[in-house]
Amino acid sequence: MFKSRYKFISLLMSLVLVVTSFSFGMTAQADTSALKNKREKIQSEIESAQSKLDKLSAEKSKTEEYLNTLRSKIDLLQDKIDNLESDKSALQAEIDAIQKKINETKTEINNVQNEIDQKQAEFDESYEVYCQRLRAMYVSGSASTLEVLLTCTDMSAMLTRSQMIKSVSEQDSRNLEDLMKKMEEIETKKQELEIKINELNEDNANLENDKKILQDRINEINASKSELDKEAAECNALMKELASQSSEYMELIETNKEKLQKIEDEIRAAAASASYGSGSGRLRYPTNSRSISAGYPNYSNGSYHGGIDFPVPKGSNVYAAGSGRVILVKYLTYSYGYHIMIDHGDGLSTLYAHNSEILVSVGQSVSAGQVIARSGSTGNSTGPHCHFEVRVNGNRVNPFSYL
Repeated sequence: MFKSRYKFISLLMSLVLVVTSFSFGMTAQADTSALKNKREKIQSEIESAQSKLDKLSAEKSKTEEYLNTLRSKIDLLQDKIDNLESDKSALQAEIDAIQKKINETKTEINNVQNEIDQKQAEFDESYEVYCQRLRAMYVSGSASTLEVLLTCTDMSAMLTRSQMIKSVSEQDSRNLEDLMKKMEEIETKKQELEIKINELNEDNANLENDKKILQDRINEINASKSELDKEAAECNALMKELASQSSEYMELIETNKEKLQKIEDEIRAAAASASYGSGSGRLRYPTNSRSISAGYPNYSNGSYHGGIDFPVPKGSNVYAAGSGRVILVKYLTYSYGYHIMIDHGDGLSTLYAHNSEILVSVGQSVSAGQVIARSGSTGNSTGPHCHFEVRVNGNRVNPFSYL
């Protein structure tokens, strides 16, 4: 009866464990599998782009086609890094979950072991008392039940002695049953302890395996970032070379996404301090030139461009496109370089980038047409120009709709 009951309890515990682990494992495996499939596709496209680059390089044809292919490879490398980062995050979450489960299991093992020790102490005490009674009975040479009853002088004494013997016998039986029950409880706890220890060993093995995979992902991310930086450097050099042969100045590639995100966050934070609205005002051109080398929202090669570019010689006047208040001034050696942001009210703001000199400060009021900067090529720029953006409530919109 005891063994059957224990087997049922053990089976139930194991089933709960398996279902929980299976559910978590299936979700993690599904995410990891999807990321792996996507990563393999990206890698195939990277290899295809590299093959085309090798062919164009062999033909000494480092022209616009080579540049576009190189930019495509750079975008794919960034996608691959993002994929690996997601896989790394998923693995880290799985590791954290396993580690938490290991800590909980260790606590449970300690608790079960303490219960075993306590029950063992109780059993030992009861067993010792029972053994002492048996030894006392043996030493005293206790008479048989029949002898005790036959020595009675009358029926009343016989009945009294019979009841006493029955009580002693029942107490002995209860003591024995209590000992057996304690033995069963100890055995059950030992079996439970064994299950927990096996579970702990399995989780430790899974943890070590996941840590190895995580380190592989970190190594792969670092290798991909090195390749990305190398390709970006070649791409930027080629863009500068090609820019000297054309009128289109492009923004150089910045591989540090955290730095770029920080800049965008600062711009949005500045816009948040402005008065929100429909942004329906009209604006004037920010330079004397009306020539535009790159429009919104793309360069000629199709890559994203968040504003419009006015190619003007270094040191040319940059004008406020409308009256307002200066809400941001930054002097960077990357991205937008030296740039200014003006709040025009009603949610409308403008941004002027890549300047060589800034003539205003944060909080200053400016009027439409006031000179606020001198043009240049600071930051990620391939040549002197004014990069002009229009934003409504912090979001980029088409500048042509306001000029």
